[in-house]
Amino acid sequence: MELFHLADKQSLNVKKPTLKQRRTMRQTRTVLAALCAGLAVFFALQSISSSVATKTAVTATHAIKRGQTIRADDLKTVQIADSPALANVFSTTDDAKGLIAQVNIENGSIIARPMARASPVIGHGLTTIDVKLSGSSNGLIDGDKVSLVGSAACSAVPNPPDQNPAANQQPTGNPTATNPSDANDAEEKAAQGQAKTGESGAETSDDAEASQSEEMPTQSNGQTCTLVKLATVTGNPHRDDGGNVTTQLAMPPQDAARIMAVQERMPIMAAKL
Repeated sequence: MELFHLADKQSLNVKKPTLKQRRTMRQTRTVLAALCAGLAVFFALQSISSSVATKTAVTATHAIKRGQTIRADDLKTVQIADSPALANVFSTTDDAKGLIAQVNIENGSIIARPMARASPVIGHGLTTIDVKLSGSSNGLIDGDKVSLVGSAACSAVPNPPDQNPAANQQPTGNPTATNPSDANDAEEKAAQGQAKTGESGAETSDDAEASQSEEMPTQSNGQTCTLVKLATVTGNPHRDDGGNVTTQLAMPPQDAARIMAVQERMPIMAAKL
């Protein structure tokens, strides 16, 4: 009995935790509970993300303007949820580096293959020249295909390209090798035509001028002539030393010689193909 009495005395002598100690223990329990909850959420998200397929995509680190050459520091890669709609997305920065932006790309946008294309390569047998273009040429970028049109009739252009090959084809055979009967019929029809002309009177001066203008078009009067049927833009429009806005184009040498001969005498317009 005496032993139990001593044990009760010893238990009564144990000091209770102070208020500060109780607060510290309460804060420790709160922190541990929050840590356990955070770990639970983290592992839950990890399990969910591991079940969803992801894909590496290239995005823009800042805004890229249309026609600008994409550099390595313009790009970064991110992980996104895979989808069939993302089949054309660039997966590495090396794939998009050095391409020409075809549209304005916003900061953070995912870059797909239709949004950029390779710089144009000058083919064999082509040359590049700077062409002064009338009108706004800011919409042209590297790689665009254009045709060049001069604001004058083709009669004012040295060695113009064939505008209507079908109309210029000569009939086959010898036109003089006709039957005698056909020649006699032609002479009779010509005589009848002269007689009718004499009866109805001479053509008016306006009709004569109209027929003459159809055979020999004038050099102005709003008429145009296709100088180059196909040219490739190899440089963005820029302002030369004389203050003129020029664009670098690739074309065959004969077309380049034609442009160089007339661009100081007539405005040249570019039609995008």
